Amino acid sequence: MSNFTSPEVEVNLSAEQLYDKLCNLNNLKDILPSEITDFQSTEDSCSFKMGGLPKINLVLAEKTPFSKIILQAENSQIPFSLECNISKNGENCKAVLEINAELNMMMRMMLEKPLTNFLNAIAKSLSQI
Repeated sequence: MSNFTSPEVEVNLSAEQLYDKLCNLNNLKDILPSEITDFQSTEDSCSFKMGGLPKINLVLAEKTPFSKIILQAENSQIPFSLECNISKNGENCKAVLEINAELNMMMRMMLEKPLTNFLNAIAKSLSQI
């Protein structure tokens, strides 16, 4: 299992507000990097294209109120999940994003930079909410 983690960022929302926003996948378009194309969503699923990669389909797999949201890849050649961990920080909150993927060493080397950049871009967007 390969793990990629964003830096922890401060978000100008309470943990409850961020959790509520991210649990509705229609809101993800606002925080995804600009190079994302073909974004489509419902409240509990979304799909998009990123660079030369195949279409990515994510579904809401797990929710722990106000602290964790896990999106699971569906119909993917590479099984992976995208996790957002939220912690209270006074009236605001902090968030850390993680991608966990089943990658062999060669795939890890190829995907490490784009996945890290993807996480960092989302983290930056969260910090600017």
